[in-house]
Amino acid sequence: MRPPQVDMARFVPAPESKRVIVRPKLKYLVRTDGYEYCARITGIKITPISRPMACAFWNVRRRECTIVTPTVTGYNYLGHELRHCFEGAFHD
Repeated sequence: MRPPQVDMARFVPAPESKRVIVRPKLKYLVRTDGYEYCARITGIKITPISRPMACAFWNVRRRECTIVTPTVTGYNYLGHELRHCFEGAFHD
């Protein structure tokens, strides 16, 4: 599986005034069913050629963000999901 194009370039973090959550409390869940779990969260279907490699969901009111990955993942997926924790749905 190849990372999405959005992960192939460096980015400048959004200024605090434009972030969804400025200082989120982070949770990290490693799940054996990570692909299936993230498919339910994101709505991205699992197909023979693609699957959600990780996902994040956040609660702005509680300033919490949870990152979910399968048991084996890459640094780029963690970084991508961490960016969601600060900036929300930046590529949607």
